[in-house]
Amino acid sequence: MLSGCTQLEQENLRYPLNVNTHLSGNRLEVRVNSPTKGPVKQAQIQVIDEDTQQVIVDAPLNNNGLLRFRVPSLSTRLTVLAVDNEGNEGRRLLTGDELMNDDIGSGQ
Repeated sequence: MLSGCTQLEQENLRYPLNVNTHLSGNRLEVRVNSPTKGPVKQAQIQVIDEDTQQVIVDAPLNNNGLLRFRVPSLSTRLTVLAVDNEGNEGRRLLTGDELMNDDIGSGQ
């Protein structure tokens, strides 16, 4: 159990930013927060499809600190990476139900 805590601490040191996501229809919204500074307004976001190892999004947050993109209908595992203008990183792995919505494949 102690090694699990150590791994989590190391992960938090490497990825101090919190990557928050919300799925609405087939669109995923990404916001980033710093535990010490609050909402991050400037960060580069990269989304990788873990099944194909393809980058499906590589874009900055908008002026409101938000990025929206369409989730590919066949995606089952996505990693969202964020890097702010100070070089701090955040990461979130989305799988299964986090990527599923009743109309995700409808193209709306």
